[in-house]
Amino acid sequence: MLKSRSIGPPVLWIALGLGLLTHASYLALDHEHFGVDTPSYLIPADNLLHRQMFVNALHQPELRRTPGYPLLLALFRVSPLRVEYLIFVQHALCVLLIVAVAAICIRITESHLATLVAASVLALDLATVRIANLLLTEVSSTILIALAVWALYRAMTRPAGRMLASAAAGILGGFSALVRPVGVLYFVPLSICLVLTLKRRALGPVTVLIASFVVLPLLWATRNFVEADYFGLSTIGAEDLLYYRAAGALAIQQPGGYLANVLKVRTSLTDQTCTDLERAYERSCAQVTESQKAAYSTRKAISIISNNPLSYLRSMFLSLAYIVFGGGAEALSRISNLSPRIAECIVLLFTIPEACLAFVGCWYWYRRDRRLFYLLTLTIAYFLIISAGAEAYSRFKVPVMPMYALLIGGGAALIEQSMRRARI
Repeated sequence: MLKSRSIGPPVLWIALGLGLLTHASYLALDHEHFGVDTPSYLIPADNLLHRQMFVNALHQPELRRTPGYPLLLALFRVSPLRVEYLIFVQHALCVLLIVAVAAICIRITESHLATLVAASVLALDLATVRIANLLLTEVSSTILIALAVWALYRAMTRPAGRMLASAAAGILGGFSALVRPVGVLYFVPLSICLVLTLKRRALGPVTVLIASFVVLPLLWATRNFVEADYFGLSTIGAEDLLYYRAAGALAIQQPGGYLANVLKVRTSLTDQTCTDLERAYERSCAQVTESQKAAYSTRKAISIISNNPLSYLRSMFLSLAYIVFGGGAEALSRISNLSPRIAECIVLLFTIPEACLAFVGCWYWYRRDRRLFYLLTLTIAYFLIISAGAEAYSRFKVPVMPMYALLIGGGAALIEQSMRRARI
């Protein structure tokens, strides 16, 4: 511990400096803060401010978006605040997260190299920096997931207060699902971590974790059922299943470019869906309710995927490659005026070695701290796999970048240790 105290502060100052440099630089270079999905969060936020409840542009119950991020946007729409101020908050949270990752790494590993590499990876990740500059959900989700991971780590390492820490992890995880619905099953990997670590003593903490996790999502699903006859967190999951997952399974079978084929298949599925719904409900597609569309999309998608399982797996692996190796090429192209192709090649020079170090880092953390190893790997695996659809790109890696950076830092430390032994 004496060693970590003596080297800790300089390392943390370096992490802080890196974070401030990259985020401030990007904030100065890029003044576009609205993403494609931003309006779909702003509309229910504005309706909330006008006391119209959580409704969409048609003043119908909002089913596509969950309330987490619109509530945050609504807060920053209240005078004298402006929604653009949230951009500064998101960048500041990312910088604090870089320092927190460095502090955790130095505390557990006592390694200069692991800590500096982990902090550098997180500070220099262009996808994270770009998303922090947009009014989108990923930064909020990242913070909540990181806090849930830390709370559960404390539950696994400290018997005193274990139930309270498990409950905190569950509440944070459940709230993250109200920010990004893909987190709705995150309690599964968290529970597995507890079982692997605590074994026979896991029943109580797992029960508390799951019970506290499902409260908020269950309340929101109940609201959707009462107001719109849809018992689920968000209809966007059904849309994603059909227009991206199932579409990807069909598109990968066709000759030519995969992404271009996905667009063609999506257009075809959209037309077919509208025709089928009009025939089934005997009214125009625009008059079919969101819950009816979601039910149809789910059935249709499951049918396509079950009939094309190998193609679906192929499309998932390709999507995972986009997520892991994309690395923010769009952001680099945007701020440097490089062509997208050159930007992609430059990004690959970073993301491929990072993936290799992360793979090596799994062994490092397995030997160093098995409890943290379970948390890091299962969290990363869950969010990457559940996000692996035809719409996937590096943005979907942002919520697990703190965990991914720790794996990479561990990989660098293990290589350094191996090189020292080889010299001896």
